[in-house]
Amino acid sequence: MQEWQITPPETSNSGPLEPVAEDQSPGRQERRIRSALGLTGGPLPPVARQWLRAYYAYLLDRLAFPFEAQYAGEYIFPGVLSIPVTVVGLVDPEVTPDQENSGLLCRALRGQQELRVPLSDVEIEDSRPNFQLIEDYWYWFWNWRFDPSI
Repeated sequence: MQEWQITPPETSNSGPLEPVAEDQSPGRQERRIRSALGLTGGPLPPVARQWLRAYYAYLLDRLAFPFEAQYAGEYIFPGVLSIPVTVVGLVDPEVTPDQENSGLLCRALRGQQELRVPLSDVEIEDSRPNFQLIEDYWYWFWNWRFDPSI
């Protein structure tokens, strides 16, 4: 089993970040993800409960709620490709079974109905303040859910 050096993610008392034009090259994106996970180097770890908890703490400190998004709704609403939602928070991963498959969940409102949906299925415009945070999480979750060396 491979071990990674863990350092606590930096916390911000200044609130959520403003939108920044980030370099989308895999190297820079992976450095941001390592920082989110509290890692100082080495390869990105595969998706596992411990790393999902670290990412949850990082995102909880940085995402600005509420925010408007599109949810890939075909899982809950058959025949509907995406639905507009208002994301109002994250679900504590300690109360989420099967995290490795679903990843982090968020609380999203569709009218008065509250949904718990995978954060990886939520899309926001790239000009919005939360875009880079969600994009980096999505990149890690989708690409490291299984052994990345396969």
